[in-house]
Amino acid sequence: MNKTILGLVLVPLILSGCVKKAEEKPVEKTENASTIKTTEQPQTKENQIPAIIAHSFLVKFEQPKICGSNPDVEGIVCTSKEAITLKSNIDWIDQVIDKEIRKDYADALTPASEQQKQLNQTQAEGLNNWSDSVVYRFNGQFGQYVQISKVSSEYSGGAHGISTFEDYIFDLKSKKRIRLKDIVVNGKMNALKDALWKQYEYWCQENDMEPSISKEDFKVSDNFYINQSGGVTFDFQLYELAPYAAGPVSLELYDTDQLIKSDFLPPMPTLKTEM
Repeated sequence: MNKTILGLVLVPLILSGCVKKAEEKPVEKTENASTIKTTEQPQTKENQIPAIIAHSFLVKFEQPKICGSNPDVEGIVCTSKEAITLKSNIDWIDQVIDKEIRKDYADALTPASEQQKQLNQTQAEGLNNWSDSVVYRFNGQFGQYVQISKVSSEYSGGAHGISTFEDYIFDLKSKKRIRLKDIVVNGKMNALKDALWKQYEYWCQENDMEPSISKEDFKVSDNFYINQSGGVTFDFQLYELAPYAAGPVSLELYDTDQLIKSDFLPPMPTLKTEM
């Protein structure tokens, strides 16, 4: 969305994903009456995976409320603007988010003219009070992968507003965002679609409703995140798979080792048993 955000107000939140390994001390061992000292070579700076530390903060807009005429609406419309974003120790991830906010909230970040300042004092009536907001959240880290979610909410009159969701997975090694095509085993996209469709049918049964679309029209969502338990959750937008009243649909897949590349799944804990 919309790099140097004007006047940021810090608000504490969020947490860090994983813990850096402590440096290993030299190990002394005695063998055949001689002492052998071995010291493990420390990781090079390039190979170290940092633990992300992220805080949320409210963006200070030049125009937190923008009023004006709208050709589709009678009277003056006033739209309240708000963005809660992240500041972390990973600059390039911050830059990706910052760019989005600057793009999507360019008007709110722009100083108002004297005429616009006067107009922004307007008290809109009833359904002409609109809103536009976004919240970015840090959802954890496993190894080299950082997960962030984005929730955008908009109300532009009518009975209710609309929220949209976007999931991000960032690779700290390649410094790139991971996309759907990156995580699926080659040649397994159709198998992934079949597995998700079955989960959708189960979801419909549990909610006592019929599928809203046909299997032919069903598509694998680009919104996904990795569960710490080893599964993958795919998020679908409002209306995409169900009526508004049912809310957004999330479909979870487990036993995905044949569908999802192992690099993108956190290692499963193993139980130690005594023989």
